[in-house]
Amino acid sequence: MALRVRHLRLRVQTTGGLFGADIVFDGALTVLHAPNTSGKSTCLQALIYALGLEQMLSAKRETPLPFAMRQYIEDPDSGITYNVTESFVAVELENGEGQRITVRRNVVADTDRRLITVVEGPALTEPYSQHEARDYFVHDPGAAKRDAGFHRMLAQFMGWTLPTVKRYDGGDTMLYLETIFPLFYVEQKSGWSSIPAAIPTHFRIRDVAKRSVEFLLALETHALELRRQELELQLGIARTRWSATIDEIRSLTGAQGLRVQQLSQAPTTMQAEIQGAYLQAGHGDEWRNLDALLAELQERLETFDTVAIPNAEGVAVEAAAEVDRVTLEIQEINRERNDIFRGRQAELVQRQSTMTRIAQIDEDLKKNQDALKLQNYGSKASVDLSPHHCPTCEQPLMDALLPQGTIEPLMSLNDNIEFLSAQRAIFKRLVGRSDVVIKELDHDLLSTGDDVRQKSARLRALKSDLIAPAHAASASVIEERLRLDARIQRLSTVRDHFDGLVSQLISQAEIYGGLLAAQAELPRDRLSDADRDKLRLFERSIREQLGRYGFKTFAPKELEISEDTYRPQKEGFEIGFELSASDAIRLKWAYQLGFLDVGLQTITHHPGILVLDEPRQQEAAEASVNGLLRTAALLAEKGSQILIATSEQLANVKQFVAELPCQLLTFDGPIIRRLNAEATMN
Repeated sequence: MALRVRHLRLRVQTTGGLFGADIVFDGALTVLHAPNTSGKSTCLQALIYALGLEQMLSAKRETPLPFAMRQYIEDPDSGITYNVTESFVAVELENGEGQRITVRRNVVADTDRRLITVVEGPALTEPYSQHEARDYFVHDPGAAKRDAGFHRMLAQFMGWTLPTVKRYDGGDTMLYLETIFPLFYVEQKSGWSSIPAAIPTHFRIRDVAKRSVEFLLALETHALELRRQELELQLGIARTRWSATIDEIRSLTGAQGLRVQQLSQAPTTMQAEIQGAYLQAGHGDEWRNLDALLAELQERLETFDTVAIPNAEGVAVEAAAEVDRVTLEIQEINRERNDIFRGRQAELVQRQSTMTRIAQIDEDLKKNQDALKLQNYGSKASVDLSPHHCPTCEQPLMDALLPQGTIEPLMSLNDNIEFLSAQRAIFKRLVGRSDVVIKELDHDLLSTGDDVRQKSARLRALKSDLIAPAHAASASVIEERLRLDARIQRLSTVRDHFDGLVSQLISQAEIYGGLLAAQAELPRDRLSDADRDKLRLFERSIREQLGRYGFKTFAPKELEISEDTYRPQKEGFEIGFELSASDAIRLKWAYQLGFLDVGLQTITHHPGILVLDEPRQQEAAEASVNGLLRTAALLAEKGSQILIATSEQLANVKQFVAELPCQLLTFDGPIIRRLNAEATMN
């Protein structure tokens, strides 16, 4: 994978004529030298603007180009100021396969700045050749994914397949180019302020700096992390589906007054246990296995089909006796229901009382935790308790049977917190027990309610027999036969539905087991051996560079690269304020060049290009700058392109690069100048 800048063009049409600049790069180390405010940063920012990457600098999508490209320009020869009427930037790029494209983007024009034109060929270095052109868009939804999105095309041109990463809201998004380019493009204003880079966070990508480094170094941990996240997501979906099926079973059986036995509420891979689940139905004063009860009810139903229906006179005596018995049974069931209802209400009150107590404990726990925090911070106010106020509710305690002296705390704040936490756990278990009891009582209410309805229907049929004509068919026998058939049909339907849901659980258990197995196969360590080798190579490169740059805060060999954050650290602690300003810049040089160095020695996604705008920050020593240029020349000779813009004294720059393979481009004034009559706005 490679990206090379071959030609950069700036054009500005003004009320006073055409201005612009053309910079041709030879593809290795290029040092662009010009005095301050001459347009060095303009040239490098024009590269960012042409590629639609200005959001790596700011979330506001502001044009990162100065007034000379947008509003007015002063002729350096005459000193006259002219208004800008039209302007654009263009850059010719080459990828690792030798393919070249020319990207043009207008700055001031009638067209929208979100439009980018791409010529399929070297339109700047070979201006008279003819190539096809196509328009793309940036800074609109889909610019990184759609066929007409420029960043999608640019990523493909570079040979990149951008990974999917997580946002802070839990959703998925793409790792945008704007979050990767800062690792090999360091702009002057904020690019030198942080390590690994000033990576934009407004895309709301979780751990965006880590994700960017992982992609650039092609670490396997990123793919493993994505796989872990995907498995966690699938496991979450599996758990949700399991819970939904369990809830459907509860709803199905609860509505019919049935109970489920031996069914795991949490997902399991034990299919045999799932197959062992069964239903129970209330029958009289006991719970019966539903299959056994259905077999018994079916047998009773078959007996009705073998005998003729008696008349009312024939069953009158038995009906009268059964009326008395059923009436007593209904009364007994109603008394039982009343007891169940009162027990349920009492349990609800007890649960609410327990929840209130938990809320009080939570409040006390917060107060003690806050007091402990203040005490740990050095506060004295939380150490002594007032002798005349309750430490929890702060109510006065003036009335007492015994004289009150200074109250000594019986327990420390830590002991109080531990005690309250234990109490809270106990009361939470009581709430859980209450929920189980209430659920059982609800089942009992449903079951007894069904019994009352059935016996009431039976009672009405029996009374009909007692007042019916003597030769009329017995209503009670017909009712019992119909009721028995209806109950069998209802329970059979529920059982069939239950069996279908159990089959679903078995399928879900198989899927759940496969996900757990896939999760267990993932390496326990976050980093693979290949990843660690790359990080050690990265670490060695930085150490060697720091030695060349005159790093003095501590011995370079003490520096390490964190396997968690990929940032420099010493003795397990991230390097921060203990660095001098100049050493911080030296470390930044080494870090940025380290990425490039690793990319030249092993397989990464680094495009083999590095842009440094004014690397001599904080007045870094000349010897350090010399070491930087020598390192850059060495890496450029190995097959990379490094662009450095500087306003360092020209004599020093020439001395530094005198013996180095380097393209030195010098300007003694503004880079954007008036062009001759032969130049065009193309």
